[in-house]
Parts: sequence; structure tokens; C-alpha cells
Amino acid sequence: MHKLINYHVPDQGNVGDLLSSPLKYFDFPGFDCHVADIRKVGESDVDDAHLIIGGGGLLYKRFLPGITNLAQHKKHKMIFWGVGQQRYGSRMYKPDEFDYSPYFEKADLIGIRDYRAEYDWLPCVSCMHPSFDKPREIKHELVVLSHKKFSLSFPRVPRMTNETNDLEQILDFLGSGETILTTSFHAAYWGTLLNRKVLVFPFNSKFMTMKHKPAIYPVRSWNRERWQLTLKGKRIFRIMNPGDIHTCDTHGWKKLVDSLKTYPDSLAECRNRNRWFYNLVMEELCRK
Repeated sequence: MHKLINYHVPDQGNVGDLLSSPLKYFDFPGFDCHVADIRKVGESDVDDAHLIIGGGGLLYKRFLPGITNLAQHKKHKMIFWGVGQQRYGSRMYKPDEFDYSPYFEKADLIGIRDYRAEYDWLPCVSCMHPSFDKPREIKHELVVLSHKKFSLSFPRVPRMTNETNDLEQILDFLGSGETILTTSFHAAYWGTLLNRKVLVFPFNSKFMTMKHKPAIYPVRSWNRERWQLTLKGKRIFRIMNPGDIHTCDTHGWKKLVDSLKTYPDSLAECRNRNRWFYNLVMEELCRK
């Protein structure tokens, strides 16, 4: 029996990474399946294993050494499933300039979540989770879900972060809003699958590559959050937030509300695309 290892990032502290493994949703009969951390490639023997890389934003310089190591030692199939790019700073608004070639040099099959790239489009496999089939009632005009390091401040609006590992809780929260304001890729993706309107405040290029596009707020910069103490309207002192939390200007966001749209067929489309790719993967794995 051949070993099949899915390399991704299983423990980044948010539910999106935990649910981006295709092994959670598809059976691979005849294969001994395992999950491993792409950042710790040296700890596993990959010589006699088929490799699935993804999902998640693994097309980033931090993960390239692990992917390169796998490519150098692989003896069987190397498949990319639902991976995506990450570019920061001003370059995040130029996703078309991303160079995929260093990551895919020895790939046998490629499916990426970046739409309109030169490779087959394959959205995050978390769309296969059965919790998306639960009907949810809209209770709020707006809800805010922030990435744990990129915070949005909208007073009196229901809010949470992506730090929880409870998908049901996150989907119930996202589904309770008519419009979702977010800095989380998976919140934007899942909110779209729930047929909600989404406005994204981006911090890297992954938000620009989605097929079912949310509205994009043109963030100029993200700055470290600062705490300050005031007395009678005068600032006494100000310190950096030790938690490395960043904030951005949100002035004028309401002007984008009219551009928000929903994608009622997105869930079915994303699921069908993953089923299609699974069939390709099984054919590739069984090909000698």
C-alpha cells in the first residue's frame, strides 16, 4: 500500500488552515493517508509517498524551502490542491505579476485557488464541509470578522476574530449578517458560499485572486495598533500593542456598499470543482 501525505499548515491558530486538507473530505482507497506540516518536511520520510501540497496560501517565500525539499526527494506523484499566492505591501494589488514557476517545477498535477492564473482553478476544499448546508437567518445588517493580526474597529457592530477552531460558530456568525466586513480570506470565502455580501479590507494578494470577487476596500497601509492614555483630552502617553495587531483607515467604506453582490451558485460551483479535481487526482495516483 502506497503512503499518501498531505502537506499543509495545520496549526496556524485559525480554523481556515485546519479545514483546508482534502483528506478531511475525500476518501483515497488503497492509500495509507497522513497529514504533515509543510514547515517540517525534514521530519518525515517522503521517499516512498505520493504528495499532496495544500490547501492554503502556500505559494509564499516562507513555504518555498519545504516545497523545494519535497520536490528534490519525491519519487512518486506531487500534486498541488487549492494552494494560493501571497504578496504583501503595494504588490498585493498586482497579483498577475506573481511567479508560480519556483513552486511547481516538479508538479504532476496542479489546482490553485487563484482565478485567471495559467493553471486550473480550484477553490479551497473547505467548501465540502456539511455545515454549509445549514440554513441561517439574517439578524444583523453588518457583522465584522477580523483576522487575528489585522483588526477592524466598527463600534456597535457584532464582531469576532478567526482564532476560534469552531467552524459551526463562525458560519453561524457570518450567516447572521446581511453584509460581512472582514480581513480574513476564509471569512470572505465562506461568507460568499453562504450567499452573503462581503467587503474585504485586504492585507495581501490572496483577496485579489478569488473567482467570486468580494468588494475590495483600497487599504493604503496597515499600521501597528497603538494604545494611548488621555487626560482631559490630552494624550499622556502612547505605546505599541505588544500583540502585533495592525489596523487601517476605514474612512469612506460605505461608498462601496452599492458594489456589493452575492453569488448564489458559488457553493455548488466550488464543490463541483473539487469533486472534478478529486477524480483527476485519483487517475493520477493510479497511473504508473
